Amino acid sequence: MPRIALFTAALAVAACDASSSGAGPAAATVADSARATADLAVARGRCLACHPATATVATDLAPLPSPPLAGIGARRAAGWLEQFLGGHHARAADASALTAFLRAGTGAAPLQPVAVAGEVARGEKLWRASACAACHVVTGIAGIEARTDHANTVAFLRDPAATRPDLGAHDFALGAGEASALAAFLLQSQRVPPASAPAATGLLCECFELRIENEHEPDLRAVAPKDRSVVQQIDVEPRTREHHFALRFTGELQVPGDGDYEFVCGSDDCSWLWLDGELVVRNEAIAPHRRRDGKVHLTAGWHALVVLYTQAAGGHSLEVLWRPPGGELQELPAAALRARVETLQPPADPGPLDMAAAARGRELFGARRCGACHAGIDAPAARPAKAWAELRGDACPEVTEPSAVTAAMAARAAAAQPRSLAARLEFALARDGCRNCHVRDGKGGLAAEVRIGLVEVEDLGDEGRLPPDLSQVGHRLRQPWIARVLGDGVRVRPYVRARMPKVSAARAAEYAKAFALLDTVTGDEQEPAFSTAAVTLGQRIVGSSGNACVTCHRCSGKPATGAQGMDLAVQHERLKPGWFRDWLLQPARLRPGTRMPTYWLNADAAIANADAVRVWGSLGTAAPLPDGLGSSGALVLEPKDRPRLHGAFLRDLSARCMVVGCPERTHYAYDLAHLRLAWLWRGEFVDADGTWNGRAGQLLAPLGQDWVRLQDLAFASATATPADAAAEGRRLLGWRLDAGGYPIFRLAVGEAEVEDQPRPRLCAGGSEMVRRFTCVRGEVTVGLEPQDGSARLFVDGAPAQRRVLVAGESMEVVYRW
Repeated sequence: MPRIALFTAALAVAACDASSSGAGPAAATVADSARATADLAVARGRCLACHPATATVATDLAPLPSPPLAGIGARRAAGWLEQFLGGHHARAADASALTAFLRAGTGAAPLQPVAVAGEVARGEKLWRASACAACHVVTGIAGIEARTDHANTVAFLRDPAATRPDLGAHDFALGAGEASALAAFLLQSQRVPPASAPAATGLLCECFELRIENEHEPDLRAVAPKDRSVVQQIDVEPRTREHHFALRFTGELQVPGDGDYEFVCGSDDCSWLWLDGELVVRNEAIAPHRRRDGKVHLTAGWHALVVLYTQAAGGHSLEVLWRPPGGELQELPAAALRARVETLQPPADPGPLDMAAAARGRELFGARRCGACHAGIDAPAARPAKAWAELRGDACPEVTEPSAVTAAMAARAAAAQPRSLAARLEFALARDGCRNCHVRDGKGGLAAEVRIGLVEVEDLGDEGRLPPDLSQVGHRLRQPWIARVLGDGVRVRPYVRARMPKVSAARAAEYAKAFALLDTVTGDEQEPAFSTAAVTLGQRIVGSSGNACVTCHRCSGKPATGAQGMDLAVQHERLKPGWFRDWLLQPARLRPGTRMPTYWLNADAAIANADAVRVWGSLGTAAPLPDGLGSSGALVLEPKDRPRLHGAFLRDLSARCMVVGCPERTHYAYDLAHLRLAWLWRGEFVDADGTWNGRAGQLLAPLGQDWVRLQDLAFASATATPADAAAEGRRLLGWRLDAGGYPIFRLAVGEAEVEDQPRPRLCAGGSEMVRRFTCVRGEVTVGLEPQDGSARLFVDGAPAQRRVLVAGESMEVVYRW
């Protein structure tokens, strides 16, 4: 039989066995979907907030949380609030009084205008690239300009649960700048153009006084500028103090002709440059003056320009240059700059409150049972309503949407039986709008007009642009990983710019459990056996001398040589072993159109190779790096075939330390001043930039993960009495390298001498540090007390205890963490 036929037959048998050995992924039925739709209407209608129900019914149809009313008068325009209340559980004749009561009881305050420059264009790009239109219309949110102002919109985007707890999946972890730009885009119809007088030559410069702690773009939304002026040149002259400040330059740049323009920002410390809302130059570092550049194609005419600069301490400098097509690098000419700043003007304040209307509104608030749903305001208690079981099919006088009542009655009849797990999952997917972006069981996904706005960052096809398909997701992904993605916002596809919201930890756990129970296939958690030979084979396969997976995949944060696909180092933690094997063997069958190739035609070799890659990945941050990866930075030290030693000042230790990077991706720090093993960590080694280029030699710390600090071990010679053993001390006699390049430290302990060699060892699930002590002369006692939880010590497989070594004796102490 030809090899290809043998392989195909083997895969067919494996697929048949898998389908017959377990229940397999389950799709929701039509009944599940119908039940979910009815339940969601009741939950959104908050029917059970007024009508008491049994515990079973309340669990299945519990109302979604309602927006708290505290501060509503300062968040919403009075005119919009009155219009809204006229159609929301209230008659139009009552709306004016209810509005007056809410404004009087929750602190009415006029909405505030704000100046914006270039943020509308930046926000529109972010809106489209993030796929916000999957839930909203492409052009924004209809009518939002009549509701609120820029500051309140930014506050909502940064913390939606504070004012809309019912939107359980709306936390997109937006930065301050992103939220400000999105708010400007959404409120763009509030724009008031600059004064009709000719614009001033130059740029508007604002100076902000605030503490600059790091290289990240600061949040300036809540900081009032210390000074504002129009300047002719971009530099640090407009500063109001020497340290800890930010300068923001806004205006427009005139481009003389179409073409590709190069822009350069040089600064000490950080600087950024945006054109038409697009970030062109990013120069982020708390470091001496250096230049960064970017290129962009521009058309002739005026373009919105924003430059931001931050200064922490030390020296300060800023320059902005450009190189027109065919021209020389030069400063931006003042004649090509003009200061034009738009303003967002929210709805006007209606004036003094009508206190008589507010008093009437207070009574209406209780009569209309508003307090049954909404908290945050002092008002009469809601009057009692009929129990859920006593309701008939009549229209509810408190609800303005008859469809909700119809659905409530249908759901009440079905509520005698608890919902199936599939129906509960369908309910959650509809409640949180998951299918607006994701496909599951052939339903849902982004609309065509939304896909058009998505940005392709890496050449990965649709896998690099579209949110992943959720079909069989509980068969593909481990349950804890699903919970981390949904609850913690963990991202492994940075090239997919469509935003994924976070949900509460409890909701994330419910999703993860439902997917696992509905989609799991028997046997999909069976891991291949661990061996160091499999680790070596897997490392070779993913490297450039094997199947060159590193051409398209990052690994432990190191860049790929081509497209920057998903990091290989997270796949063991992320994927179930059954799916991982199937994916490597037959990617095109599991995901038609994927750019992932099929490598192996021989069935036995394919399974062995796939399992070897799995075993290599099981080491996580301790997995040895494959060959062929790109460099993540010129000063990031990377041990490859042999250990790498680096002397440095170590944070919280001393100025005489040695850090040892090992090919096993498990490293340590040895304090030569105090002669002790001080740190252990896995993953990345160290960045030597702080040692070689830092101001006065920055203190060094590990780059990787699983970093633990170790307590010192007590050493004493046989001649030391208990009284003077502590003061006996240790002396460094020297150190040498073994044949593999690992250091061996020789210490004197009183009259005794001992050699100390830490060396990592790979094991199932990761790695451990093996510390070999050899007594060379005399007799030495080694105290092996517990490490207070930072690491566990073992000798011969048992918890370590104090040991005495005589000349010629050795012992191995294993550190596990």
